[in-house]
Order: sequence, then structure tokens, then C-alpha cells
Amino acid sequence: MRLHMGGRSPLQRVRSTLAAALCLGAGGFAFAASPSSPNAAPTRTMRDIADEAFASHCAQCHALVGMDGWQRLTPKEFYTVLRRGQMQEPATGLDDGVLHALAQAYGNPDAERERPPNGGAVPCGAPKPLAASGASWPGFSPDTTNNRFLKQSISKANIQGARLKWTFAFPSTGFAHGADNPIAVANGRVYVGNLNHRMYALDAQSGCAVWTFEADTGIRSGATIDAGTVAFGDMAGNVYGVDEGTGALRWRQLADPQSFGRITGTPLASDGRVFVPVSNLQEILGVVAKRSCCTANGTVAVFDAVTGKPVWQTHMIDQPLRYQGTNAAGSRQFGPSGAVIFAPPTLDTKRQLLFVSTGNQTSGPAVPEADAVVALDAKTGAKRWVKSLAPDDGGGSDIYSIACEEWADPSHAGCPQGATGRAGDHADRDISAPTMLVRREDGKEVLVAGTKDGILAALDPDAQGKILWKLRVGKGGELGGIEYGMATDGKLVFAPVADVAVPAQTGDGALTAVDLMTGKPVWRVPIPSDACRAKKDIYCVSGIVSPPVVAGDAVVVGGMDGVLRAYDRKTGKVFWSYDAYRDYDATNGRKGHGGGFGMGGVTIVGNMMYVTSGINSDAVGSNAASGILLAFELGAAP
Repeated sequence: MRLHMGGRSPLQRVRSTLAAALCLGAGGFAFAASPSSPNAAPTRTMRDIADEAFASHCAQCHALVGMDGWQRLTPKEFYTVLRRGQMQEPATGLDDGVLHALAQAYGNPDAERERPPNGGAVPCGAPKPLAASGASWPGFSPDTTNNRFLKQSISKANIQGARLKWTFAFPSTGFAHGADNPIAVANGRVYVGNLNHRMYALDAQSGCAVWTFEADTGIRSGATIDAGTVAFGDMAGNVYGVDEGTGALRWRQLADPQSFGRITGTPLASDGRVFVPVSNLQEILGVVAKRSCCTANGTVAVFDAVTGKPVWQTHMIDQPLRYQGTNAAGSRQFGPSGAVIFAPPTLDTKRQLLFVSTGNQTSGPAVPEADAVVALDAKTGAKRWVKSLAPDDGGGSDIYSIACEEWADPSHAGCPQGATGRAGDHADRDISAPTMLVRREDGKEVLVAGTKDGILAALDPDAQGKILWKLRVGKGGELGGIEYGMATDGKLVFAPVADVAVPAQTGDGALTAVDLMTGKPVWRVPIPSDACRAKKDIYCVSGIVSPPVVAGDAVVVGGMDGVLRAYDRKTGKVFWSYDAYRDYDATNGRKGHGGGFGMGGVTIVGNMMYVTSGINSDAVGSNAASGILLAFELGAAP
């Protein structure tokens, strides 16, 4: 690979640029004066301009998340990311010539040529028509309740006899890489997106590609299927509806024009409508204290599944955005902001309510919609009720940015006014897992919510979200508590706990079973503390962020240590495991490597079990596995 780095190695360039940034201070670079004579020969190059811009606008963030992925972007793609993509807001204040200088200096002219065709997928040799199959998993969960409960009969013997049937290695073709997207299955096809910008439709039995679709930018969400449309979102906030049979684009919409908006949670499709949760990345902006912040507002946008026509849109924060003064560095601050939606929504078809889980605020004043379960009228989007689960020890609010962290900025100059804690205390306690709608054994329907603060709670949907019980199942933290989802069989709630210490990157995670009627713990099984001892070259900690699935007598969930485990759902005893940390000669002819299990979770349809392995490494500051999709065929019952 040839990198366009102006004569010095990438490492030398990074070191010198970061050194300049540290000496000059974040955002404090003053561009050198122009030559005194307008006819004087230029003394600086485009590369010099690029390095100066990097030091003033990019270095502090990329010192945390790295920049290895830049080599996978062409100069044109690099420019597009700065001009109208995810880095548009951090690039504010840089003129167009400087953006071109950055693209020339840091983009890789050979990146496109080095990519495999068709997103690395091998087309099926013969046409693969849609299979009229009754078994499906058309989104984040088998149905709209997000219980992740499999109704088909699965025995322990089926799982114990599982064998790896085919694998799919994802090529790394964007800044971030890895594989932890949710997997949907319908009509004989597996639908999975990736940070490499692709949505894949793979044959469920062989893994060959029926079609692939290339989005504008990386895809973190899963797909949802309804009315012949496969719908999903990308990291620029775009929503796509493509034809289930051919992969042709039916429609495309920008879910919300807000700056730094993105689709993280899997949309939910039902009865011809697609419900899209909109999140945002503005909470990282505070790490550069000289940058103004924040304006984000969590949103649900609803579209017609066939035409893409907007149906309704509701913002979580009703209060108007107001000027809030300046931070310690003198930069303008705006608020309230935040309460974004990371998780898939949950649809109550009986009450015609849509339940969404919200994140923390990025600026004050405090609003009730943050760290909350919000009930919306599914037909109109009108708010019916709001129940906040913000931490009590934070005063009932959660106002946070990364600048509040000691490891990110010891001065806390960019920490928003009214922040509820520094160094992570009482802050960043989102509800990033979908709320589950569950029918208990006594016939009563309840909502179950889990927070990054480590709190599991049952709410009454018929009493404005009244809390029926609340239990602490984890310590909580920025990467603590319950992250991406839970599962239930109607008797027990199975709550995975991450409890990863940041920045030490040590975990104290576990899977906990809680009685749904009483809220009392039944069993807790921790991830072995030495699980990562021999796994030094991947991101590995002893925690669980992945949502489980309940299948027969088993609860199946993957850990951040790269091990997929099946637990006896009554006792918690692990009766089967598979370590994905290994090299693979994948079915699509590429080499891949497995790693930790992320937000995707296991999908089981018929006699097949699917999961993505290789947690989104760049998002957590570590370069690790390129990512692999594992397709297991379940064993036959004895």
C-alpha cells in the first residue's frame, strides 16, 4: 500500500503533528502570516497547511480515537467527510482550500483501487428468489416488543451440536472498522450492514451474496424488513429503503438535518411504516473547549415503508434552544440539548404506543426526557408520557460531554455548565438499550428498561410509566451497566452487564437473571476475570454489551472477551461456548479475524444461528479484528 504522506512515514507525521498540537494547545493554533509581498514565492506547501489545520481542529480528538483508518479513504472521500459528512462540524472555520489540503495530505489515492469489488461479497452463481419461509427475524428482535425471545423449540442438544457452516469476512474500507451490527433474517436471506458502507443480502444457507448496497457512509444500525422493503440508516443520518428482492434503491430520506446526526439503533418496521431513532455524536465536541456546543435533539422520524414519504417526526426536547453563556474557555454554549435515541424503538400494537429510550443531555438546563422512557402515540407522534430514570445520585439529571472526563481533558474546560459529574461520576448514564414490552405470568404487561447506570426497572405502561420495581445489577459508568439490550422469557429478565472501567479498560461484567414479578435477582454469572489474558492484539475486556437471546432452555450471548456462551436459563450454568478469537478463511474468499461481540447479538432462525464478531474497534480507541459473520448450523436433537 502506498500512502500519500509527503515523504515522511505515517507514524512520523502523526507524532510531529500531535507534538505541535500539544505544544500549541487544543484549538490554539494561529496560522502563519501570509508573505509580506503579494508576489513573494510561497514558503509553505499544501502539506504545511494541512498539518496546521490538523493541529488546530483535529489532533485532540484523534489522539483519543486514532487515525489509522484515514489510509482507507480516498482524497475525494476525505474531502466529502469534511465538507458534508460526519466531520463537518469539527471542520467548522476551515476554508475550502484548507479542506482540500487536508484531503490531499491524509487521503490515500490508492484506497479505491485496493478495495475488493462488491464489498468483498461473492455473488451467488444462480438467481436466489425470495423464499416463502415462515421463520423470520425481521429486525432487532423477532417481533416489535424487543423481548428477543424465540418461540420455536430449541433444545440444549441443538446448541451443543452447533457447527460453523459458513463465515463472511468484512473488508475494512472506511475510517472505522469491525463487525457488531445486528442481523435480520427474512425469506431465506441474511441482512447485515457494516461500517464499510455496505448492506449485504446473503443467502441464509450458503453466505453467497444475493445483492449488496453501498450507502454514503458507514452503517451501524441493523436492517428491518416490511412490505418488500429493507430499511436501515447510516452514520450521516440518512435512511434508505431498498427493494428486498433486488437491492435497488426505492427511497432515501435524511431523518433529521441536525449537525452530527446519525442512525445508531435499528429502525423498526411494522404495518407499512418505518420508525427511525436518531442519535448524535455532539457529546464528543466538548473535548475541544474552544468549540461552541451543543444543539442535538433526539428524534423519532417515521416514513412510509414503500414510498419513503414522511409520516411524522417528534423531537424529544420540547424546550427551545437558548444561549447559555460561555464555558471556561470562553466558547458559546447552547441548550438544552441531547436526549438522543441510541436504541431501537418498541411498538405496542394494542395501545398503539411507541416506546423509545433516550440518552443523557449534552448541555443544560435539565429536561425530563433525558435518560428516560418516552411513550409516543404511534399514529401521530404526540407524547403521551415521560418517565426519567436519570441517576438519583446525580440529582435526577445527566448532563455530560467527554470533556468532563479526566482522561480526555484534565482541565474540564469544555465540560458543559451544570454537568452532573466529572471523571464519569453520575454522568453518561444513557438508556442505550431498547425498552422491552413483556407479558408477565399473571397476564399483566409491563415495560422493562435497563440503564448504563446499572439499573434495571419495571414500569407500568397503563400508569404513565410508574416504577413497579427497580434493582441495581451493575456498578454503572461510561461503558458500564446495561448497554445494548436485554432478553426475557416472561418469567425472568436476562440483563447483560458491561461494567468496563474507562480508561483502564478492565471489566467486571456478568449476566444476571432477575425475577420479572418481584425484581429480585435469581442468579448472576460473571465473565471470567482472566478471559483476556492471551488476547493482547484485540480489544478484549471481561464484560458483556451484547443483547442476549432466549432460545428454549438456553440464553445465548457473546462477551467482549470474544466468547459466545450458552447459559441454562434456570440456573445460569454455561453448557456451551465458542471462542471466536481466531483466524478464518471465510466463505467469501477473504481472511478474517474474530473478536469481541458488540451491539448486534445472536439471531436464530430455523436451524441456523448467526452473529457478528469483531466489536467496532475504532469506536473504543483500539485497532482490532476486521470483523466476521459467523453462521452456525444447529445440531439435531438426540
